[in-house]
Order: sequence, then structure tokens, then C-alpha cells
Amino acid sequence: MSLLTFSQAEKLNQLDEKGKKHGKWIVYLDNNWDKLKDSTKAVYYRYNYFDHGTSLYPMGPCGKKGWKLESPQGATSKFLNGEYKWYDKKGGLSSVHVLKDGHYVSCKEYYPTGELNQHFDYTKKCKGETHGWGVFIYDKTGKLIMTSWMCRDKDGVWPATKG
Repeated sequence: MSLLTFSQAEKLNQLDEKGKKHGKWIVYLDNNWDKLKDSTKAVYYRYNYFDHGTSLYPMGPCGKKGWKLESPQGATSKFLNGEYKWYDKKGGLSSVHVLKDGHYVSCKEYYPTGELNQHFDYTKKCKGETHGWGVFIYDKTGKLIMTSWMCRDKDGVWPATKG
């Protein structure tokens, strides 16, 4: 039984019986980390997981016109692996993304002043969940003001997210 579960889990880009994304998907990204429909123009790849159409690890575009991406030293793979830093037009740190073999580990977003704004920690799971993550929100002085968890509700439903 475990062998069957393992082999099914490794299939990529599958749809459920209603035609909704389900399981592990490859996300194709351009230079600004905007999502692309296919791999033909992809500069980067990462993974995302879906639960019957609900994106479990949503991500918006990171770069904007004039922004700079600092990739890990020696990065040659299109699959995101390591620490990636986005800098705004003025050279201020906007966000730091850490991925391991295409899987998100964490993301930190910063205020223009350089203080931490929010931290998404994908290593922090809800009890009994394979997926899910912690969200930590800070005020402009760096004080933690909110902690939240992305996990299924009491009915087993994930909060709706686009992905």
C-alpha cells in the first residue's frame, strides 16, 4: 500500500475527477517570477501543491520593472534552489525566498524601511497536516503582531487561494 501511495504522490500536474488541479504541480516562472502557462518561456521552475483546485503554496510575482534578483552563487538549475533576494529600484531589500529543490522553505517580505513585514514559514505545519504553513506579521518597528496558520478547517477545507 505504501509503495502505491508513494508512486501516485510522485506524479506531476494531475487533475482530479472534476478537472481541478490536484497534487504536485510544476510552476513555470519568467524573470520576474510571474507564472507562465507552460515551460517554453520559463526562466525558473518551482513546485506547488493543490488540493482539488486550491493552491496550497500561492505566490505572486516578486520582481517589478527595474528590480534586481540576486540568485544563489553558482545556481545553474532552472529549479529554484537556495536563497533568492529581490531588491527594489532603489536597492532596498524587498523579499528573501528560500527554496530547496523547487520546494518553498520560507519567504520574508520587508517594508521599504528594511524592517521585516511578514514571514511565511513552510516548515511549520499544522498538526496532522502534510502541507500548510505559518504566517508571521510584523509592524514597522519589527514587533510581531500576528501569527496565523494556513491549514484545513474543521470540515477539511483549505482557505481559498489562487495559484
